[in-house]
Amino acid sequence: MEIFTILFASLTLLLLIGTSKKFKLYAGGAVVGTSLLFILGEIIIKVQTGYYSLGKQEWRNQGHAETMGSWVMPFFLVGMAIFLILVNIRMIRQFLNRSDGVRWVWMAFVVVVDAFAVFLVPVLLFVVAFMFFPFAP
Repeated sequence: MEIFTILFASLTLLLLIGTSKKFKLYAGGAVVGTSLLFILGEIIIKVQTGYYSLGKQEWRNQGHAETMGSWVMPFFLVGMAIFLILVNIRMIRQFLNRSDGVRWVWMAFVVVVDAFAVFLVPVLLFVVAFMFFPFAP
């Protein structure tokens, strides 16, 4: 999960290219701070639950995956919210900088991306939840 967190932070920080210094400071600080908090909490939970000393299947059988899942799920939602907000800010900024003819194409693109996110985020949430919480006996 550390690799996915680093990829998330890298991709999200790329969205800050071309923004003001103040916005980079606030948004970049939120992204990096959230990522570091998640990684530190994840490592602490893994050490406390014996992830590094037990086998993966034994760790799951003892119910420690649910403990990890209760840490991962809120950060997944926060991360998706940060990512979608930054994508919307980038697209709306393009909308404001364009001429009249092309301008509405960008707004339609914002609506399409947000509609796609409305369907994609719950599916991804289910996939992440399925990794940690047992749904079937």
